[in-house]
Amino acid sequence: MVSEKKQSILEKFIIFSEVNVKTIKVVSYGISSITLVVALYRIRPFAKFRKPSNIPSHFLKKRVPLQGTVAHIEPSHGTLLMVDHKPLIPLPRLHSSTYLPVKIAGVDVTANGVNWLQTIVNKKQITFIPLAKDKEYLSCAVTVLQQNQEKIKIEEELVRLGFGLIREDFFNSVPKDKKISKYQKRLLRAQKWAQRKRNGHWHFATIPTLLWKVQQSLAENVKSILPTFLIKQLNI
Repeated sequence: MVSEKKQSILEKFIIFSEVNVKTIKVVSYGISSITLVVALYRIRPFAKFRKPSNIPSHFLKKRVPLQGTVAHIEPSHGTLLMVDHKPLIPLPRLHSSTYLPVKIAGVDVTANGVNWLQTIVNKKQITFIPLAKDKEYLSCAVTVLQQNQEKIKIEEELVRLGFGLIREDFFNSVPKDKKISKYQKRLLRAQKWAQRKRNGHWHFATIPTLLWKVQQSLAENVKSILPTFLIKQLNI
């Protein structure tokens, strides 16, 4: 009896499908279209961002990596990278001189830092991950790929060289999560290194002691006899 009942239900479904095949197709196409629209809205593959307000909130929440070319560097608002954003799927567009203002998140750039940025990122393609947005700019973690295929984390290198200082107010104002905490720890390690080596800003901010001079002399002697990869591992 159960088998007959199942067969009866199956037969009814087949008959329903044959009679309502057009309706089923329309519903299927409708669901597929809605799914596609939602996906396109979330990914924004054709969108070219020119203002911080253009960046969707879920891009910040998910830390979606974006790409673009640094058109020029603007020394206002604590140094901004004016970025010609590159959409995932570029479309033919009229040329525009409006660029997306990107600030190195959590870092105050010194005058030497501006000169360094002119050399390292100006006119180069960068990857930038939005961490926070303001009316005037988008605060991001920025990476540039060098000709030797080495990736440079701009914010970390700026602080490590003493060409940038950590902005505590930035980290106090953004919601804390694992990625933000990890980002902050990287900058703190870089700043400790810069202070210890008296790089850039720290060269005149701290008075060198006799012990520091001896340590630096020993470190230079060790570096002269060790291979490069080992020096990096030992963080000398």
